[in-house]
Amino acid sequence: MKKISTFVLSVAMGGVVCAQAPVKKERKSITDTTGQLSEIIVTASRVAESINDVPSSVTLISRAEVEKQAQINNNLPYILMQKVPGISPSEESQNNFIGKLRGRNFLVLIDGVPQSTPLRNGGRDLKTIDVSAIDHIEVINGASSMYGNGAAGGIINYITKKAVRNKPFSSTTYLNNSLNLAKTDGTWGYNVSQVFSGKVNKFDYLVQGKVARSGVSRSSDGEVISPFYGLGETDTYNALIKLGYDISDKHRVEVMGNYYNSIQDSRYIGTIGKFGISPAIGVRGDTNILGGTPYNKTLNAKYTGTYGRTEASLVAYYDDINSVFEAYNQVYSDHWGARLNFNTPFELSANARMQLIYGIDFLKDHTVQKDMKEQFVTPDMNMNSIAPYVQSKFVLAQDWILKAGVRYENLGFKVGDLTKGNKFTKGESNTYNALVFNAGARFNKLSYLQPFASFSQGFSIGDVGLVLRNNVPLNAINASPVKVNNVEVGVSGALDRFSYELTGYYSTTKKGTTYAETSTPGNYELSQVPQRIYGVEVVMNVKATDWLNLGTTVGYMDGRQDTKNDGNYNTKLDNSIISPVKVTGNAGFKITRHWDLTLQMANVGSRNVFPVAEYNYGKYPISGYTIFDAFTSYRLKNVTLNFSVNNLFNADYYPVHSEVRGATSEGRYYVKGTGAVANLGVVISL
Repeated sequence: MKKISTFVLSVAMGGVVCAQAPVKKERKSITDTTGQLSEIIVTASRVAESINDVPSSVTLISRAEVEKQAQINNNLPYILMQKVPGISPSEESQNNFIGKLRGRNFLVLIDGVPQSTPLRNGGRDLKTIDVSAIDHIEVINGASSMYGNGAAGGIINYITKKAVRNKPFSSTTYLNNSLNLAKTDGTWGYNVSQVFSGKVNKFDYLVQGKVARSGVSRSSDGEVISPFYGLGETDTYNALIKLGYDISDKHRVEVMGNYYNSIQDSRYIGTIGKFGISPAIGVRGDTNILGGTPYNKTLNAKYTGTYGRTEASLVAYYDDINSVFEAYNQVYSDHWGARLNFNTPFELSANARMQLIYGIDFLKDHTVQKDMKEQFVTPDMNMNSIAPYVQSKFVLAQDWILKAGVRYENLGFKVGDLTKGNKFTKGESNTYNALVFNAGARFNKLSYLQPFASFSQGFSIGDVGLVLRNNVPLNAINASPVKVNNVEVGVSGALDRFSYELTGYYSTTKKGTTYAETSTPGNYELSQVPQRIYGVEVVMNVKATDWLNLGTTVGYMDGRQDTKNDGNYNTKLDNSIISPVKVTGNAGFKITRHWDLTLQMANVGSRNVFPVAEYNYGKYPISGYTIFDAFTSYRLKNVTLNFSVNNLFNADYYPVHSEVRGATSEGRYYVKGTGAVANLGVVISL
């Protein structure tokens, strides 16, 4: 078995506020305009710590904000687009094929359990749980190795809802109805979600269930949007169970299970779109379109305990996902793993403290792509990972936060036999190693001016299944981890009613991936060349008056690649990697003590950097668009009435993904965005 050693630099920030640390008044999270989310995060370091202790950009979306956005549009990529400046615009489909964070692939987690399928990208990881089961969302912007393979652009962690612990029983019911305002025919949709939770003595529980059906999707002109990978006429189910038991004040066990199912069953078939002329629409017809996610099953068991000064946690997890693509093939992927983590504080001197986070991760990732007759499209792919790590955090003179750490990843990769047509390819195996290192610093003395800087790298085995499905032997390709170096410099702070964060980043890789459609529609060739991506992100919030809150985010990025691998980065990166400038804004009005109104806007700019002769996947011009949303709620004692309009002014536009694909695949992806949709809902809490 051949061995290849790869040295990787990566951010994997560690640390927790030391128990002996003096309490410091801290600013509100600038990405949480509701003011209802604690600043404690767990994703960046694997232990709880303040956002003020993280020397990089972190986005937190609170429970209140998640629930509000879900009333406007319950598509998770749309919610992330509104709140995360560096993420790609929503594709408005079942998929997130071009979904990127700062131009790189990200790793999606549910309570720390991996959902992404990097060995054969299914493009469904953002939609592996229903938003009704999510408490809040933590996003680490930029490369990270904290959870292993796949986080070259960062981490998106969906944190599931938590039990109410101050009473034995509570109930929350969510009811919602939606209707397209451009043309109502067939567009009515509904969703019903129920949550029960509470705590009895040392035992706490939460049970959640969701049933939903979306109506026909129509664009602003009332036409049925092609159902090809669409969100219309889709049945969705979700069930979440969390059980916890406090063994003592210092020891706790918890079990979580989540089941998600989302399948489209359309009465329409899609036409062929013509780029720049006419979109693909849906016409009545007999169809076998049953695309979606037949199941995603996530389970984890967690123990936490304190032994002297050391906090320990042990998590065992399992995830199994099946994604179906337009009833012609599907991806199966399951993950088994365990994480053992320790956290020990040390007093170095009167003005210096240190925290060590150390442990080991185990992961077994099995992925395969098959057709609907269960014939292999790719060989069976198995990756086993063992990764010990240690992270450190130093607090010097109360105001300097310094972090550094190292992680060693041993990746064993095995590919099974594959027979396609008359060609047989024998299975092979290989081993890849990665040593990952990180460093960062933050200065917190001034609440209004807190600079930070970090150097990081993420790594990924990458979408090797896309190549292996062509009967290519494993050892005929370079499957060693794709490395991404990321430098980030920023400043954040709060002054009176104003808070902000300004971040600049620069990332490089020697194996950036691009695609181009071949002469056969639907078939794509892959190339990997050196790439550079750089960008600026801005987040600002201001409480203008006691009744008015204003906020905005700005995300800008650009990049170059070295197509000849000769050191000259003289070619623009395409639109599947580089998103146009994205600007969002929101205004929250407190009309009365019980009545709130929110207006929000998302503007996606244009990008046209390739000549007509080069038009192909990712190189068609992006026209850009602007969408406004309105949301209002009125709270009674136990009842909240909600009303919203998504795409308030019925804008006529093409989502970025439609124009990235352009005329490829015979224009099947060239669809318009959804017209104005009204949502009327009620929340009953007992």
